[in-house]
Amino acid sequence: MSNAQYRLIPAIALTLSGLAASHATHAQNTDAADPSFTLNKVLVSATRFESNTNDAARAVAVVEKDQLDTIQPESVAQAVRYEPNVSMTGGPRSGNQGVNIRGLEGSKVLQVVDGVRQVFQSGHRPSYFLDPELLKSIEVVKGPASTLWGSGAVGGVVAPNTVSAQALLDPNQSVGGFAKAGFNANNDKQTYTTALAGRSDSVDGLISGYYRDGNDLKQGNGDHLTNSAERDHGFLAKSAWQINDDQSLALIYRQSKEAGHVPSNGSADLGSSNFLIDRATDTQNATLKYALDSESELVDGTLSVYWNKVEMRESRVSDGRGDSTEQDVYGFTFNNQMQWQGVRLFYGLDGHTEDFVAQRSGASRPTPPEATTDIWGAYLGASIELLSDLQLDLGARYDDFATEAENLNQQSDDSDVSPSVALIWQASDAVQLTLRHDQAFRAPSSEELYTTGTHFCMGPAGCNVFVSNPDLKPEKARNTELLTRIQFAPNEQGGQWHFEGAVFENRVDDFIEQNVDMTFFPVFDPGTTTWRNVDKATIKGFEMTSTYVQDALTVKLSYGQTRGKDDLTDAYLAQIPADTKTFDASYAWLNDSLTTGLRVSDVSSQQRVNSGDGYDGYTLADLYASWTPAIYDKLKIDLVVNNVTDRHHRQAWQELYEPGREVILSTKLSF
Repeated sequence: MSNAQYRLIPAIALTLSGLAASHATHAQNTDAADPSFTLNKVLVSATRFESNTNDAARAVAVVEKDQLDTIQPESVAQAVRYEPNVSMTGGPRSGNQGVNIRGLEGSKVLQVVDGVRQVFQSGHRPSYFLDPELLKSIEVVKGPASTLWGSGAVGGVVAPNTVSAQALLDPNQSVGGFAKAGFNANNDKQTYTTALAGRSDSVDGLISGYYRDGNDLKQGNGDHLTNSAERDHGFLAKSAWQINDDQSLALIYRQSKEAGHVPSNGSADLGSSNFLIDRATDTQNATLKYALDSESELVDGTLSVYWNKVEMRESRVSDGRGDSTEQDVYGFTFNNQMQWQGVRLFYGLDGHTEDFVAQRSGASRPTPPEATTDIWGAYLGASIELLSDLQLDLGARYDDFATEAENLNQQSDDSDVSPSVALIWQASDAVQLTLRHDQAFRAPSSEELYTTGTHFCMGPAGCNVFVSNPDLKPEKARNTELLTRIQFAPNEQGGQWHFEGAVFENRVDDFIEQNVDMTFFPVFDPGTTTWRNVDKATIKGFEMTSTYVQDALTVKLSYGQTRGKDDLTDAYLAQIPADTKTFDASYAWLNDSLTTGLRVSDVSSQQRVNSGDGYDGYTLADLYASWTPAIYDKLKIDLVVNNVTDRHHRQAWQELYEPGREVILSTKLSF
């Protein structure tokens, strides 16, 4: 898209807003229904303070439980891949998948589970360990969000929320739960999930577990992806105590274990440098949360302390060479919000310590550091009502971070400030416009700063070795964005239409990339490998979602487009997703006991590459149905047929082809 076309988009958005305002005025004169925002009032917490999506002054997507059932995802990334400008990375192996938001991925996208940040990153190893069977929703904040979360939110935030006892129990029910069994015909995968919840006058609790076991995936051409079989299981326990009307205390513990034979780089095929390994992963997470919401408008806060542990044991199948990677994270978070004379203030403190230890057996291996990283931050924000229809949001956060490599006796430290500003104009009851600017950063990891040892060897010529770089600067992002929300009043037939759109430009500096320096003339030298700050890039694009609901019919159409170039060389950036259009229509039959739907994803070709032939486009169709028998509403049966035409396809920038047709059937019995 040309610059001229980009300049047209805000004008188009304003024109749409004007038309919407005119239509809304007419609706107010002809229809007594309330034209205010009602369709998309979904509560979100990834913005640090619970609000509905229409008040969130940010581009936020939410995938709720009902939508999760229509997808039957095997990973968090699969669950959010249908949102505009959000795509899945890591290939078809679910245990290796991650999330790309507007062209940024990996450590540039922060993961937050139940309000607690997850920070594990190590080479090609996975970093998402939460099974969708334990989730009630997933929130995605698009665009930089360091003002809220500090380091890592350069591209955005992925925030899964686990299921709670309250969500499983009816209002008058003291004990309940469910048992669920699922089967995926593509890889003969069996999934079993169960949960038991209970509550008394002031205490509720939940225990849930899952087990999954599947064979190799079958691709659209009939081939099986070798070493894609997975077996894992997990456990979730929650307890909440309502101490009194103002105070509550909650405890969350979850654990997951996964084992299997996978390539050392799970997003690629086996090869001379991509060995088959036996990997066992054990993760544990514990959070204790205290909340105080008094009658005073000055006190509505929480204090949480948490511990996250990731432990990986790996051995190369060919010779038994073993690796060990462990990380413990200890942290806390405090926040409070207050109302005072038309101003809403929110502030907080975050801090955590990362202890990273890795052992690599055998000669000529990389040597990750034995390192400790300390990060703490303080933030302050305010929402100020300038006029009855005009609101100003201001925010700033200060972060201090330091990393010490104990095995090298080296240390580096730095600090950063992340400001944000937003102007929200409620142009009419139906139209809301937001113009915002956010800055964000990502502190370099201990692995990027201090890895030493051998990268690879080339026979008699010698070996390429890692060189530490304690002078790495943080990656930084500066994002400017215009958001438009339009929600018409219900029409004469009772139908209601909702539109959301965003135009953005994100300037990212000091990308941290791994550089391999070798010389071939006059004398061949395998050289060195180090991490450096190399790029200044501009990523820009737009996204839109249109939803129409009338009685039992829901129709949703979305489109996302992202472009990215290196500002210095004008080269295309890698990992920019292909343009994607998604159509989703569903209808509820038989007094809402049966819902059927069709989802179509049209993915354009991605030819904006610097070498090679690019990536072909493709169109996928999914069918889904959900049935709750009228004679027994405790039973729920979900059927999903993904990739109905068995299309052999590959995402842009991915090496491996995705699964072919998947027929997934699940049965859930509640009690």
